[in-house]
Amino acid sequence: MKPRSPHNPRGTKCLAVGLALAWTALSVPAPAGARDPEPLVVATYAYPQRDRAAAIRPLADYLGRQLKRPVEVRVLASPTALIAGMASGEVDIAVPNLHGYLQALRLPAGSVATLPVPAVPPAQAQRYRAVIVSRRPLSGATLASDAAGLRLVLVGPDSASGGFVPRGHLAELGIETPETAFARVDYAGSHAASLAWLQEGRADVAALAADVYDAAPHADTHELWRSPVIPPGPLLCRPAAHLDCAGVGAELLAAEGHDPAVMAGLRAGWPEFGDATRLEPADEAALAKLAERID
Repeated sequence: MKPRSPHNPRGTKCLAVGLALAWTALSVPAPAGARDPEPLVVATYAYPQRDRAAAIRPLADYLGRQLKRPVEVRVLASPTALIAGMASGEVDIAVPNLHGYLQALRLPAGSVATLPVPAVPPAQAQRYRAVIVSRRPLSGATLASDAAGLRLVLVGPDSASGGFVPRGHLAELGIETPETAFARVDYAGSHAASLAWLQEGRADVAALAADVYDAAPHADTHELWRSPVIPPGPLLCRPAAHLDCAGVGAELLAAEGHDPAVMAGLRAGWPEFGDATRLEPADEAALAKLAERID
């Protein structure tokens, strides 16, 4: 008689269950991990001799930490390009100039939200003005009557103190379209360059920031007009499902106590912020009145 093979029904059952579990583990994919959130894009615009990427990096890093989001810093070509980036959804948080901020107010309702603005000390805020200066003495009346024989230099088409603010004064003098009223209109690219164009004889009339003009030797020039104080442009936020702009604003108002590097960076990038150490709520109603003056 042949010996019977040993048989353990319980062991066989355990082996079958083990194989079944192993097969299940191999055949069912592991649950997907939570997707990393999209980077928060913090952006501004370029300006000669200013490292704007470095200027907004502390702001971006601070918001990244507070909101627990990865961040990306971008520098676009101009304030206009910056606002276009917000409109297209490429920029989440923007540090514009005043002209850029006012452009943003023209976007469809709900496209952007106003964030806090640097709290510039009052004495320094008084210095942020525009001037129009010339190589020979001129009055407003003679500037308007002689414009056809004069060359005008501005800082840029979307500059505040070197662009739309002085253009607004020219319009008050009856010069609605400088490009057709003056013999020539150029854009120097910076406030210092605008003054240099005038002093070197490449222009007869120049518009630029008053603090740049006041700080430079200008014995050979004549001040025709000085603007009222120009307010700085508040930061901007693009409302989205992944971004609570009210929460961003609250974090910015608290930034002074959490990370002084935020305002230190902004001061380095924007001289008009003076010695500001904190951000404060913006006066949106007052700023909106300026929107009618931009091109």
